Amino acid sequence: MHHRSSRPLTRAAGRRLLGAAVAALALTIGAVPQLATPAAAAGRAIHVAKNGNDSGPGTAAQPYLTINRAAQEALPADTVIVHAGLYRETVKPARGGSDEANRITYTNAGDGEVVIKGSEEVNGWTRASGNVWRVTLPSSFFGAYNPFAARQPNGGGGDFFPVYTAGDVYLDELAYRQKGTLAEVQSGPETWYAEVSGGNTTIQANFGSADPNARLAEVNVRRQVFAPDAWGLGYVTVRGFTVKHAANIYSDFPSSPTRSQAGAISVNGGLRWIIENNIVVNARTIGIDIGLGNDEWAGNRPGNTRTHFHNTGLYGSHIVRNNYIARSGQSGIAGVFSWNSDLLYNRIEDTNYRNEFSGAETAPIKVHYMNEGLIKGNYIRNSQGGNSAGIWTDWGNQNVRVTGNIVINAPWGYYAEAVFGPILVDNNVFIGNHDIRTLDATGIVFANNLFVDNGNVNIDGGGREAYYFQPGTMNESTATTSTQRFHWYNNLVQGSTLPNNATGKTHVKEGNVSNAVSNVRYTATNTQLQLTFDLNTAGISGLTPVTRARVGTIPLAGESIAADVTTDYFGGAINAGNVMAGPFAGARNGANSFTLWPPAGQTVPNPPAPPAGETNLSLGARALASYQDGTLTADKAIDGNATSRWSSDHSNDNSAWIQVDLGSSFTVSRAVLKWEAAYARAYKVQVSDNATQWQDAYSTTTATGGTETVPVNRTARYVRMQGVTPNTAWGYSLYEFELYGQPAGGVTGPTVYGSADYQGTAATLAVGNYDLAQLQAAGIANDTISSLRVPSGYTVTGYADAGFAGTAWTFAADTPNLVATGNNDAISSLRVTATGGGTGTTLRSRANNLYVTAGSAPLIANAGTVGTAQRFDVVDLGGGNVALRAKANGMYVCAENSGAAALVANRASAGPWETFQRITNANGTVSLRATINNKYVTAPGGGAQPLIASSDTVGTAEQFDLATA
Repeated sequence: MHHRSSRPLTRAAGRRLLGAAVAALALTIGAVPQLATPAAAAGRAIHVAKNGNDSGPGTAAQPYLTINRAAQEALPADTVIVHAGLYRETVKPARGGSDEANRITYTNAGDGEVVIKGSEEVNGWTRASGNVWRVTLPSSFFGAYNPFAARQPNGGGGDFFPVYTAGDVYLDELAYRQKGTLAEVQSGPETWYAEVSGGNTTIQANFGSADPNARLAEVNVRRQVFAPDAWGLGYVTVRGFTVKHAANIYSDFPSSPTRSQAGAISVNGGLRWIIENNIVVNARTIGIDIGLGNDEWAGNRPGNTRTHFHNTGLYGSHIVRNNYIARSGQSGIAGVFSWNSDLLYNRIEDTNYRNEFSGAETAPIKVHYMNEGLIKGNYIRNSQGGNSAGIWTDWGNQNVRVTGNIVINAPWGYYAEAVFGPILVDNNVFIGNHDIRTLDATGIVFANNLFVDNGNVNIDGGGREAYYFQPGTMNESTATTSTQRFHWYNNLVQGSTLPNNATGKTHVKEGNVSNAVSNVRYTATNTQLQLTFDLNTAGISGLTPVTRARVGTIPLAGESIAADVTTDYFGGAINAGNVMAGPFAGARNGANSFTLWPPAGQTVPNPPAPPAGETNLSLGARALASYQDGTLTADKAIDGNATSRWSSDHSNDNSAWIQVDLGSSFTVSRAVLKWEAAYARAYKVQVSDNATQWQDAYSTTTATGGTETVPVNRTARYVRMQGVTPNTAWGYSLYEFELYGQPAGGVTGPTVYGSADYQGTAATLAVGNYDLAQLQAAGIANDTISSLRVPSGYTVTGYADAGFAGTAWTFAADTPNLVATGNNDAISSLRVTATGGGTGTTLRSRANNLYVTAGSAPLIANAGTVGTAQRFDVVDLGGGNVALRAKANGMYVCAENSGAAALVANRASAGPWETFQRITNANGTVSLRATINNKYVTAPGGGAQPLIASSDTVGTAEQFDLATA
């Protein structure tokens, strides 16, 4: 199916949408099992639109101009309907609803995106020197709160993070990086430095080649975006907004009222909020907070108590679901004293992505005292920080269930700290996290999880004084967690070892299966997560379901786990007589493939289109490294997947390098290096026209890891990272090595048009991969391409679905009307490949003397003449290894299913399945041996059947003539 993009910002007022809004609200409430679902009362519909007036009545015909104006008027049972547009304000509801039937609901009108920003646009920049621009803002610009003067707290005792403030600078929605000196800004693009003095704030930013006065330059000014000043409001729904640029501070530790959690969206100690279907991006610290703000030691000192945590009828029981949360500096969702709350089906990614905050409160999901809570179905990936976890249950958290979540690429995939339990962690997928950890914890039950490449399972701490509670309450007692007991049932484990008993630590381990999983691959796009793996079920038998009775009563807590584990990750029933290890009841022996995201029956907003700007030239290019560690190959650093990586570990070579071949000369403006923990303290970015003679474009001896953006400003075909000094003993490792720029002499390539006969909206596209978000960033809306021009030397492959999926069409010449070819207004993603003027390498099989043909079908030797479909690029991977890239579609040839299936050209980059050893035979022919299974590629059936890597020896069917044609 097509993935329709959201409608653009438009002005629309006075539409009769209350009925739809109320109906949607009723459906939403009805989907929540623990809440009563009385019919919503017939309240007032208050409208807000960009053509409104705050002095008007707030009707559909005469709407208010600001959301906050409506928030001061709304009464229980009212619905605030916000029409499409950009609103720069903080929404501060004056009151909440009175009960479930009389909520106050804030909702998108459905006529386009509603964006609420904590920033203001800034013009009047003047060039200071080079690419650095300066602007001076008076105190009146900020009002009572100046984020550029607000330092970021770090730990107790009044400490602060060096350098960082609550301020942020954005150009075309890209958040720049704060630096501690002007000199660092002068040498680094996409950075800024600020000084506050004499009532003025002077900001200097390196905008590269951009003129900020001609682009959208913004700075954040508001600490929060949707947050009441009033404490403890209840029954508020926030639905369907895009919330950006909160200038909030780090809450570390949340024991001080001055360091309270304050999210871009905040319940401020409220009761039974529903926060759903929102997009929350670029919060300086916390995206959404759902607690009492700070903990008992500060919030409940005499004279300071606002809501005592014993009074669970006054706070908590929130639902946070189906939100997209990205690039929060501290947490996507945080809650200290977030009693009985449900965090459901949220997608949270790139937390602490600038690697600025490594304090004890950094995590995509971090909750304290969320007793009776549920963390279910969330998709979490890519968080950073030396002291951070994907999901962190800290203090309290009795009778909590963590189920059906995906956690990829976090320092700790799951972390339980200072808890007695019970906490049930079941049916989750943990992939590629550094560790799984507990500290001073007990009563954790791990059941039917998939653990793949998660480093160590660390059971740390000898115990500390912590709380346990009377079941179903927040009435606490204290004891020391020195006697620790953990349960491990029916988990599927690869690449880690479950812990053994130790002094003071007992592990009940039953039904766990190790080393039965292989060839694990996951493909993450903007809209989908696909997981494939091979499973050997030979040792999986006799497993029994995990039940409350089996676990028994957790000591001191006086209760067992929250539920029996009767369903799997997808909600399908677990067969008690034939229990499968891991989270997938339907897993079978051999190859398995599961779509983990989006969750069935849920609607979660897709990530917004990336900021407009130069193309990432690395996508679709070729990568080569001096050394690559196992499957951590060079292509992983240019695949656009922030969770795969290249590594030089075990090379013992401080001079290890990785290079990108762009295919032709490009003017490269900058490089973005996204480091794993093994980063280079000293390195160079070098350029070359021939991959032999190199020139330094950038050099540093003081790199700090994380994501680094460095200037290049050179024209070259080859760019490489040349290591000098690693920061750890594990060499160098990059998640992504992104290069930005444009073809030398300007953008050249095919042009796509929004109307037939080369009319309408047009965009010229350089060689590369253009998913839906990239097409939108280039100005091409989804399903709007009606004609295209394809110059000689290029091929365009269009796809019916985003993510380069669905029906594919290849264009090698101008096409004035796609109606005639049956694909008008049907393209959601496309690839542009250079065909090298029509030349390439051909493979002619000795089995039948016919040329090998590539395309959407498996490779087969069936052509008597040579055309585009019979030409390949032979990519030298080093060490005698090559990859084949088909001219027909620009895709690499893959030995599918670890070589067990036919070869097909369907991969965007070259990895182990796309790597072949090139062997020259005595008669001058060439044989190809797939490295994934060490089998030779053969043309079976006398060449009449598709090519497959299945032969142990070389005969006629395994020999090919290679030639340039």
